[in-house]
Amino acid sequence: MENLRPVAVVTDSATGLPASVLAEYEIEVVPYWVQVGAQSFLDGVDITPEEFFRLARAQDEPAVGTGVPSVESFLAAYRRAATKAKAIISIHLAGAQSATCSVAELAAESSPVPVTVIDTGTTAMAEGFVVLEAARAAKAGLPLAEVAARARALVPKVEVVALLETVSYAIRGGRLAGAARLLGGFLNIQPLVRVANNKVGLVGQVRRRRNGLNQLVERVKAQVGNSPVRLAVHFAEVEAEGRELLEQLQAALNCVEVYLTRVPVPLGVHAGPGSIGVAYCVEAGFAGSEGLDLRGSLSRLQEQAKELLDGVHLPNLKGE
Repeated sequence: MENLRPVAVVTDSATGLPASVLAEYEIEVVPYWVQVGAQSFLDGVDITPEEFFRLARAQDEPAVGTGVPSVESFLAAYRRAATKAKAIISIHLAGAQSATCSVAELAAESSPVPVTVIDTGTTAMAEGFVVLEAARAAKAGLPLAEVAARARALVPKVEVVALLETVSYAIRGGRLAGAARLLGGFLNIQPLVRVANNKVGLVGQVRRRRNGLNQLVERVKAQVGNSPVRLAVHFAEVEAEGRELLEQLQAALNCVEVYLTRVPVPLGVHAGPGSIGVAYCVEAGFAGSEGLDLRGSLSRLQEQAKELLDGVHLPNLKGE
C-alpha cells in the first residue's frame, strides 16, 4: 500500500490518445463496442480505426453503431487501477446525451477505491487533452481533488471541429435531423460540425473539400488567436491530407503540443469515412491571452444561437 500513487486515470476509447501516451502515463482505457453490419468488435481490441473505415467504406449504406461499455467493464478497469493508486479519476466522452458517464458513475459505487467521474462535454482528442492534463497531474503526485480541479478547468477550453465527407452517417436514425434541414436535404453537401458543451453544432457547409479544409483552418485560427494551443488533427483515411492540415495549423498558430492520429472509431461511427477533424485545447482561454477577439466572440455567439435554434444534439452512444 505504501507504494501506491495518489491517483490513477481511467478513460474510454473515444479519446484517440496515442498508445505511447497511454503507456507513458499508465492510463486505463475502457473500450466501446462497435458494430459494422452484422459484425461486432471491441474497439482497440478486435478492430483498429483503419480496419473500421475500410469496412465502413465497403458498405452500400451506413450500417454502423456503437455500444457503451458495461458496468462490469468499467469496474474491471477500476480494479486494475486500484492496484496502482489510492484513488481514480475517470474522464469520459460527453455525458449529457450518452450513457458513458452514467455507467462510469454506477461502476464507481462498487470500486475498491474512490472514483471521481469527469464529463468533458466533447470527444476525440478534445476529450484526450483533458485526460492528458489529469494524467500529468497524477504522475506529479498531486491528490485527487487537485487532479480533478485541473481536469475540470480544461473542459471549457477544448473542442473538436470536423469536416465530414457526407452527412449521411451523422443523420442516420434521425440523430441530426435539424442539421439535415439546414443542409437542405442535399447529402452531397459536406458539413463542418463542432462537438463541445455536450452538443453537436453545424458550423459550416461546403461543396468542395478544399473549401472545407480552409474553413477548418480559419475557424481554429479565429478561436485560438495568439494563445498557446495544444492541437491534434484526426484523419479517417488519408494521412497525407491530415499531415498537410497539421502543417498549415502549426505555421499559423502558437502550438505547444501537436498530434496526428486516426479519427477514433467511436467518433468515426458518426463522422463516417473521409472525415477529418481538429481537436484543440487553448491554454489561456479562447481568442488570445490578452483579451477577447470581438469578431471571434460574435462568431461564437452566432454559432451558439444556431445550435439552440437547430436543436442538434450529440449522437446517442447507448447503441443503435
